[in-house]
Amino acid sequence: MNITMAGPPSEAEATDEDLAEELRRSSQIWRARFSSVDLVNLPRVAMLAQSNAVAAAARRAGLDGTRPFGGQGMAPGEFVRIVRPLFETWDAEAVTLREDTAEKAHRGLLVSFESAMRCNNPPEVPLKEPTGILAQDPHLVFSIGTKKVVITFDPRWLTTSTATTTLHDSAREPLVFSGIGTVASVSERGKIRISALIFGQPETLAQAQFEYAKKSSISAPPGLTWADFRNELSSSELSHFRGDQSQERGTVSRKSIALLFDEDKVLPEQIDRVVLTQLSRVVPEYRRDLGVAIASLFFNGGGVSAADLAAHFLAREPALWKSLTVPGLTTLIEDCNLAVSTVSGLSEEQAVDLHETMREEAPSYLGCVEVDRNLPLHKRLLPARGDYHVVGAELRLVYSAARRALDEANGENLEVPLDKWRERGLFRSVEWEEDLEQSAAEEREASMFIEAWLNAQSE
Repeated sequence: MNITMAGPPSEAEATDEDLAEELRRSSQIWRARFSSVDLVNLPRVAMLAQSNAVAAAARRAGLDGTRPFGGQGMAPGEFVRIVRPLFETWDAEAVTLREDTAEKAHRGLLVSFESAMRCNNPPEVPLKEPTGILAQDPHLVFSIGTKKVVITFDPRWLTTSTATTTLHDSAREPLVFSGIGTVASVSERGKIRISALIFGQPETLAQAQFEYAKKSSISAPPGLTWADFRNELSSSELSHFRGDQSQERGTVSRKSIALLFDEDKVLPEQIDRVVLTQLSRVVPEYRRDLGVAIASLFFNGGGVSAADLAAHFLAREPALWKSLTVPGLTTLIEDCNLAVSTVSGLSEEQAVDLHETMREEAPSYLGCVEVDRNLPLHKRLLPARGDYHVVGAELRLVYSAARRALDEANGENLEVPLDKWRERGLFRSVEWEEDLEQSAAEEREASMFIEAWLNAQSE
């Protein structure tokens, strides 16, 4: 029998593996809030795993997805209206093009980009297929550090005539564009050429405030400020937000936060698992005394606009700690089925860390807000009772007297939920814990019902 011993990987192989791992860590969920969606290359977007929603938007708008947008009447404008909010909840992963990642870019890499750019050779009507000669074809240019970045695109997939006008404007003065594309080449001198799949202009603060004013039908809540209308999906405004938050890190006050999820992208108990897993990562064992609840989140406005619901859910004086914004939550209320997990007992620093790790590990995660039970919408919409209590290295599954009686009447095996969590190995022990306050409230309610029934029988 011959035995071949595999030697250690070569230095080149190890370097390639390290580079791939570093780029993988740099990959993030790409989402964007556009004021205008200027280009969507439908045939090439179809190669992405997340393309079904875009294709569905095209069909709904009446577009022929096999033909460029020109000559399809009003359908492209309707497509932009439908698809614009879709990109706010997309879960496509791409490497964010920054100075550090630009050094490692290679052909075929899916990247996201945002910068002020100029357009060279802006497209002329009628829009034509690219020639493949950069000196003749329209393209966007900008720099990242010492790297020159060129974004090429097929002008036939510009969505509207306004997009063409915008590109002509950017030939005279740089405009900010955001989007995703694949790296087509990297020259020996380091010039990066990207073939665009999607790009548009990020929504500005002034545009967001104007949209809110158009949609709002009731008075604004106290504490609503310009920060509630920032574009948290824009790289420049996101960094500003993080700076504001970091000033408050280190505070010892404990608070509750609500984590929002896209309910259509999760399986049963998936939110429970991901929240408790990430809590075990960010909160030291000796500091754990945390309450966790999970529920569906229904914004039933009774005629109140989604923009007003979002504003009254997020605004308070003094300001709530949050990653969500009014325009962002407005879109979620209008277009998504939402679920929520409330977590109590976190410090400010732990809340920030939990938000960051949820963004990295849970594609269904949408953002968070500090909980204030004195706010009417928080009191009405957020779960009032916990499902889990984490104490040190122990997980306690919370029950009430009525819930336990119902489970026993249905013949439920009460060891099964405990065994599921024991098998996951996140906690040293898993036990039941009764919510005595809730049990007492249920007993009072039951007593009142029985008393009313007996009084009715005696009459």
